[in-house]
Amino acid sequence: MKNLLLTLTILLAITACTPEPKVKIVPKVTTPYVTMEKNDTKEMKRLKTSLSHYTEATIKNDIHKLVSFIYPKAFTIIPKEKMISMFTKAFQSGNIPTVKDVKHLDISDIKAYDNGYNYSIITSSMTTTIKSPKPQDKEFEASMLNTLSSRGTVDFNENNHTFTVQHTNKTIALKEDNGWKFVGFKQAKKYIDRGIFPIMLIDKLQ
Repeated sequence: MKNLLLTLTILLAITACTPEPKVKIVPKVTTPYVTMEKNDTKEMKRLKTSLSHYTEATIKNDIHKLVSFIYPKAFTIIPKEKMISMFTKAFQSGNIPTVKDVKHLDISDIKAYDNGYNYSIITSSMTTTIKSPKPQDKEFEASMLNTLSSRGTVDFNENNHTFTVQHTNKTIALKEDNGWKFVGFKQAKKYIDRGIFPIMLIDKLQ
């Protein structure tokens, strides 16, 4: 049961990093999920374009494309193939979280860190719906409710066994060697002890 809860928690954290913002679409812009502003720098436009593709991959359940935008050092915690398998199984079972009602509240200015790499912190609000993987197990659902409650306001529908979580999430966008990649703020905190998260940014996670 602990492994299944961990899987759902990871899926929630990752999909919560890829929200679809309800914003006015700027004409002739090829990033439908993020609004480009006139004063955006070239690098900010690149960031928003990557965020848009990352968002689209999540909404369309394009697993391989989604994983390609995850901060690569995260795969030292969960190998890429295992993560793809985890997503695939969740999608096939119908238990993959559904993200909606999302608004990007803030995309911070791009700043430099170690060796000229760049980062930005994205804050978003959203609603995530998760189907119970064990609808006949009340003890499991109670444990799952407790786990999800630590992430936001949770409404559990006992009739259709779904959890609806309203929450605010932070995502860190990082540009190192291969374009902009993303990692959940809470995930990144766990990486500190593993020594794989940029040490220059550790204070941002405290």
